[in-house]
Amino acid sequence: VLKTIHEDEYSSSSKSPEHSLSSESAEHSFVLPSSVKPIITKTESNKGKIMLIVDGYGFQFKSFNRKKTVKFWRCTNRNCNVIFHTNVDDDFIQFSTTAIDHSHLPRPADYEVRDLKKTMRKRAATELVSVREIAEQEMRNALLTGEALATLSGTTTIGMRVVLLHSFNIL
Repeated sequence: VLKTIHEDEYSSSSKSPEHSLSSESAEHSFVLPSSVKPIITKTESNKGKIMLIVDGYGFQFKSFNRKKTVKFWRCTNRNCNVIFHTNVDDDFIQFSTTAIDHSHLPRPADYEVRDLKKTMRKRAATELVSVREIAEQEMRNALLTGEALATLSGTTTIGMRVVLLHSFNIL
C-alpha cells in the first residue's frame, strides 16, 4: 500500500501521514510506502546546533511553517535541494515535494567520526588524562564501522588536534 503525501496537507500538527491520502496527481508529491519510515538520529553540528541524520544524510534546521507546527530541515550539502519535514518533536512527516533525491551519496561515516571527536573534546576539557590516551580509549569504545575507521586519522593526529583546540579554547 502506497500513500501519497502532499505538502499542503501539513498546515496543522494534528494531521499525520496516516490520515492524509491524496487522489491528486503526484506531480509535486512524494510517494512513500506506508510501512517505510526513515531512521532518524539526532546529533550536534560543529556549532552546537541540532542536526538530524536520516539514512546517512545530514540535515540542519532551516525554518518552521507559519503555524510553527512543522520543522523544515535542509540537507547539509549546499548543492543538494532535499528538504525534510518533521513535527516539533522531530518525528518524520515527509520529504520535500520538489526534490526527493539527493544529488550526492550518503556519508554516515562522517557523522560517526564527528560524534567521536566531540566526545574526545569533552573528555579532554574535563579530565587530566593525556589526550593521546583519551583518543585511544574513545576509538576503542566507539565501535566504528570500517568506513569510519578508514576516514579517521591516527590517534596521534587526533590527539594533537584536540590539544590545539583545547589550548585555544575552541572546544
